[in-house]
Amino acid sequence: MNSWFSLLPWQCRRITKREYFPSSGTPKIPKIIHQVWKGIFVPPEFVSWIKSWNKHHPDWEYWLWTDKSARQFIADRYPHLLNVYDNYPENIRRADAFRYIVLYEYGGLYADMDMEALGSFLPLTLKYSCFIGKEPYEHPIIDTNFDELLINALMGCRQKHPFMKLLLNNLASFSRLWHYLDSTGPHYVTLMYRQYKSSISLEKDDDTVYISPSEYFYPTIDPAKFRYMFNKCQNTQKLSELQIHACMNLKYKSLPENKFDPVTIAFANHHWYHTYLKTMSTVLTGYKSIFDIVPRVNIYNDLEE
Repeated sequence: MNSWFSLLPWQCRRITKREYFPSSGTPKIPKIIHQVWKGIFVPPEFVSWIKSWNKHHPDWEYWLWTDKSARQFIADRYPHLLNVYDNYPENIRRADAFRYIVLYEYGGLYADMDMEALGSFLPLTLKYSCFIGKEPYEHPIIDTNFDELLINALMGCRQKHPFMKLLLNNLASFSRLWHYLDSTGPHYVTLMYRQYKSSISLEKDDDTVYISPSEYFYPTIDPAKFRYMFNKCQNTQKLSELQIHACMNLKYKSLPENKFDPVTIAFANHHWYHTYLKTMSTVLTGYKSIFDIVPRVNIYNDLEE
C-alpha cells in the first residue's frame, strides 16, 4: 500500500484546525435541541450522550419527539404528509422525514441519539443559518464510489429555511424508492442539496447552507467499516481512481507520523451506534425516563406525561 503514494496526483483530505467562528452576536438559529426516540424511556447507552447536549447548552430548550408525539404533530401541522409518513415501510424513514419537518417548523438543532456534544454549538449558530455535515471522506467513496455525501444525523437550521422546505416538498415523490438512503436518508439529502445549490437564487445570506467538514461532527471512522475498507483497498485493480485516492487518504491518516486526533477540533462525536440496524429490546430493564435524564424536557402537547 505504501506504493500508492506514487500512483496518482493526490493531497490528503482532512482538516486539523477550526475555521474562524465569532464568540458573540445574535444567533441565526433558535436555541432549541430536537431528538427523536420511540418513547420516553431510552436505552442506558444513550444517557450520557443525551446529557452532553444539555451540559453544553444549559439555556437551550430541549425537545424529545416520541413516535406518538411526532405523529400527532404531523397530523396537526402537516396533515398533507401524514399518509406518506404512516406508509413508510421502516421507522428510520419516519425518523428521517420528521427531522426535516420539525426543523422547518421550529428551527434549531437536530441530533441523533448516538451523537455526543463535545462543546457548545453557539459559535456555529452565530455564523450560519443552516448547516449539515459531510460523512467521513473515505466512507461513501470506498463503499460505493460516492463522493461528498452529506449525513443527516446532525443538522441545524433557522425556522422556515428554504432548504428544509425543499426536503419537505419532495418527501412524497421519493417515498417509494427501495432504499431508505435514497428516499429520506443521506443520499436523498445530498441530491436535494445539489438541486438547491444549483437552482435556487440565494438572495440572502441566511438562505445558504453551510456544509461542514466531517471533522466537526463525524471525527471518527465508523469502527464497523474500518477493517472492511482496509481489506477492500488491498486490490487497486478493482477500484476507481476516486476510490484509490480515498484508500490513500485512509492509509496516510493511519501512519504514526501523520497521527492527529480530530476529536480535538470537533463540536460533536458520532458513536456510529446504528440503531436502525439493531433489534432493540422490548424489555425496558435499565432504560431511563427522559424526565429523569433531562427534567426540563419538552414533549409536544404533553402526550407522554
